[in-house]
Amino acid sequence: MLSLLRGYNLEKIKIKFIIIYFFNITDIIFTLILLKSGVFLEANTFMKHIVQNEAASLVIKLGIPFVLLLFLYKRLKDASERQLFLGNILINICMISYFLINLLHVIWTFLLFLYII
Repeated sequence: MLSLLRGYNLEKIKIKFIIIYFFNITDIIFTLILLKSGVFLEANTFMKHIVQNEAASLVIKLGIPFVLLLFLYKRLKDASERQLFLGNILINICMISYFLINLLHVIWTFLLFLYII
């Protein structure tokens, strides 16, 4: 895992983008499940009104990040070594943040399950 975080060649960054996108997908799935329970509220002020429409939230949370990650990946093909290094720091922060968000979702889903029982 540390080699993935430290590595900043284009192939490792591609893997990180796939992981970020996967975390993004699981984030919206967990969010919609938890919101349907009626016990949880959306904490993200940008998404607060969008998640009321499941179809719109799926399109936004799946489409926009896909396009942005694809754009960034194509731009990074021409990046210098320094740009890849600095970009990797930001990519790692994003990946770790999404991991923590998903971990919280798993915990909240488990607590919801205990609450229901």
